[in-house]
Amino acid sequence: MRLLTYLHATLIEMLVLPLLYAIAGIQDADGEGMLYLKCLLILVPVAVTEIAVRRLKNPGVYLLCALAVTGAVWGVIRLFFGGSGALYPIVILAESIFTALIRFRERLRLARQRKENDLYAAPAVSLLNQPSLGFLWYFAVMYVIGILFYSKTLCDYAFWNGAVYFFAALAYTYITGTNHYLGLNRRTKSIPRKRLYTIGSGMLGLFAGLVLIAMLPSFLLAGQRRYTDIRTWSDNMQFAEYQPEIPQQTGGDGYPGDDWIMMLNEGGAPPEPSKLWTYLGWIFAVAGIVFLIYEAVKMLRQVFHEFRDSFDENGDKVEELDDEPSQKEERLNLRRSRKSDSESERIRRTYRRTIRKHRNEIPAPYESPSELEKNAGLSEDEEMKLLHKKYESVRYGQKVR
Repeated sequence: MRLLTYLHATLIEMLVLPLLYAIAGIQDADGEGMLYLKCLLILVPVAVTEIAVRRLKNPGVYLLCALAVTGAVWGVIRLFFGGSGALYPIVILAESIFTALIRFRERLRLARQRKENDLYAAPAVSLLNQPSLGFLWYFAVMYVIGILFYSKTLCDYAFWNGAVYFFAALAYTYITGTNHYLGLNRRTKSIPRKRLYTIGSGMLGLFAGLVLIAMLPSFLLAGQRRYTDIRTWSDNMQFAEYQPEIPQQTGGDGYPGDDWIMMLNEGGAPPEPSKLWTYLGWIFAVAGIVFLIYEAVKMLRQVFHEFRDSFDENGDKVEELDDEPSQKEERLNLRRSRKSDSESERIRRTYRRTIRKHRNEIPAPYESPSELEKNAGLSEDEEMKLLHKKYESVRYGQKVR
């Protein structure tokens, strides 16, 4: 699964460089095959940043790791691809930094959603971690751009990457869909998982084979494409020269209205602006700078806490279902006295998280707690029975024992 996510991000990002080459009309000196291998270098930051954002706990260490990966990529480019021109290293390094920032942003978004404790909220999904058949439009657009800019290289890359991406996204969709089905339907546990995957894989293989047969004519006729260059469409067009109209002057030399200004000032120079406005401007400028610095520091502190609190030292997701809060939670609750959780609120939150953890679909609003537990497959669980009693107590305003 993780290899499919790496392939997803790599196939998409590696088309940026051929796109810029096509727009600028540049041909790589090493040839089409070598350019494809050079574009595959983006796989290194894609894989390393995913492992780093999943394992590292401190945002500063993650940023240092991202910078180290970018530096390593720059070193490989200087050592092996030094004669590739200036555009190639700039694009690859920009893609490496962009990948690191996207993963950092998705990590913070997942942490915020985990703190909201919304039972009905859809899970946050990273753009770089979920292959989907809907991304095929991206390769189609790249293919059309290659035709319009007379770039055989971009057309070939978009065509072959799109074909590979289709089968990778198909396999990812099948695996995630099967796992989701097994998680929702508890009754299928009586059927061996291996047997279910065998039947599904056979059907998937048959469908993929039929699609591959349908693609064969496109593979064989790839050399018969007809290109055009959109940059030459307006070469034979003639444009009329624009001649602006000269406004009429109303009196003497200068622009219209000069006579009125002279009359209002009685022939003298205009008065100087008051220094009060200058002082007010400086005060507002300093206040704006102080406010921006305060917001930046506040944002960095929030980012640090959200990045660090979402994962523990082993890289596992923190569900925060313990009966006793940690010391960090206690310090945060002291700072937020108005939002401190009571015992009943903690039980309600634990109950919601437990249901959400074992049940992926959105519950109906009319379901009772017993129906929620039954549909989640927890009706016979001893710990759930004890939690059910506590939840019913706080639900009807009784004191928790």
